[in-house]
Amino acid sequence: MCGIFFSIGFENLSALVIDSVSHRGPDGRGWNEFSSPNDLVVMAHRRLAIVDLSSDGHQPMSSEDKRYWVTYNGEIYNYHEIRKDLEALGCIFKTKTDTEVLLKSYIQWGADCLNHFNGMFAFAIWDDKEKFFFAARDRFGIKPLYYYKQADKIAFASEIKQFKHLPNWKSVLHQEMADEYLEKGYCDHKVETLFKNVFQLLPGEYVCSNSNGSLSFSSWYKLKNHISSKGISDRQAINTFKELFADAIKLRLRADVPIGTCLSGGLDSSSIVSVVRKIQGAIQKIYTFSSVFPSHKVDESVYIDEIVSQKNLTSYKNYPLCGGFLENLDSILYYQDLPFSGTSIFAQWKTFESAKETGVTVLLDGQGADESLLGYSWMLDTVVFDYLKKLDILNLSRFICWQSKYNNRPIKQIILSAIQQRFPRILYILLKILNRPTPVQHFKKLATLNEVCLEHFYNNLQTLLRYADRNSMAFSRESRLPFLDYRLVEFIFSLPINKRLRGAETKWILRKSMQGINVDSILNRQDKIGFATPENDWFEKLKNSDNMRHINFSSFKNFIFARWCENNGFI
Repeated sequence: MCGIFFSIGFENLSALVIDSVSHRGPDGRGWNEFSSPNDLVVMAHRRLAIVDLSSDGHQPMSSEDKRYWVTYNGEIYNYHEIRKDLEALGCIFKTKTDTEVLLKSYIQWGADCLNHFNGMFAFAIWDDKEKFFFAARDRFGIKPLYYYKQADKIAFASEIKQFKHLPNWKSVLHQEMADEYLEKGYCDHKVETLFKNVFQLLPGEYVCSNSNGSLSFSSWYKLKNHISSKGISDRQAINTFKELFADAIKLRLRADVPIGTCLSGGLDSSSIVSVVRKIQGAIQKIYTFSSVFPSHKVDESVYIDEIVSQKNLTSYKNYPLCGGFLENLDSILYYQDLPFSGTSIFAQWKTFESAKETGVTVLLDGQGADESLLGYSWMLDTVVFDYLKKLDILNLSRFICWQSKYNNRPIKQIILSAIQQRFPRILYILLKILNRPTPVQHFKKLATLNEVCLEHFYNNLQTLLRYADRNSMAFSRESRLPFLDYRLVEFIFSLPINKRLRGAETKWILRKSMQGINVDSILNRQDKIGFATPENDWFEKLKNSDNMRHINFSSFKNFIFARWCENNGFI
């Protein structure tokens, strides 16, 4: 896990274009310059050593003949297997790094190398002979890659703050993106960002230079193209899920530094911990990191304590407080580069801070499970009409009772949400009649639960992945996400919906596959807290504090956005 920089055309660069992200890579620094027709090319790197801690992992890394160079951020988890394939083709390796495997994969297969990788990555490769560059981002956008255009110059970087050290940089707010953020609450789902002239390479995209100097963007992976309906029995589905999930975790345990796990007490993180214990056996230490809130209803300590006891885990807990959130607000905004819309980000911040204090460099996390396994209650509103259409009164009753009991959502709200997802035009007309706001852009027909999940995968999830990347990197930690192993994601999305939702039982296949592995009390949980903080209580304290009385707290999101704008010189 590292920080990268690559530019064409910029000269007299400040070292801060890479050193401003030293938090992403405190273990090494590299800087190389190349000449191309009419332009200077700069490639730089900050290293966080995870695999092969020796100087062999120094970047930018070159091929033996110095023709190809790479600056790379991420992990190729299946690099052992790819290395064997390349050795069978005659490749000779000088290091034990996944970086060399990535570089030689590109030399061997070109852009098709991306289809061989199981991992999270963003990288740039320079061909110094052909004066050609190639940059790519992983399938689901776990690792960031931004680019900034200034006339005929272009620069790529891991974080937006790196561009602020380029010559003639100006921070200009992208007003249309700002309006969309204030309306929807996320801003990581498009090519454009909240900064004008700053863009991001989308998940599953690559870009390369053409002979005339122009850029060519291509999509090398789209999840919807890898979803095929599977007629499969419950037993087959459970066994396949169990195998894929275990292998996803096993691959993500490859490292030459200490590894731990985030543990919220929920189904997803506890399943990861339970499988880690099964893989590593009863003796090896397993470190877990949790944010807890004693005496608050969002506290999950009882579940954390139970799995820690049953699985013999080494548990570290932190106790985020409202005052600590305020003290760290500007630091979080600095490392995030972009605004956020809730206080749960602070619980995650404290978790990675705790990992750094204890010397654990890599943490496995449950991010991505809710998006594929229907973990959010609002995703399920679309099944209301399916149950009604089939006159499946039993499952409809179970579902409504579950919603009312665990999510406290009125039937009216469920029905309106279902209408919006299945019959958006009808809801639009109803709101017009009632003289209520009608945000037309929200009325997109989502006919199936898979479409609802896919929509979330490429919208809301991108913001959550940004939170995790920046929070972990702020403390030079690496966050690994087994639920976003592409093989597992493709398998889940290809399953019939009743393998994910059975009556009112959510995440059905995960619960069944973890029987005898995870603890029963967590497997049987139906409530969902979701890495929450006592946000309402905190807001009341903030409103009543002397230095905050002048602030309008009608919207926390607006408050954070205003603070972010102020910090970036927009107001």
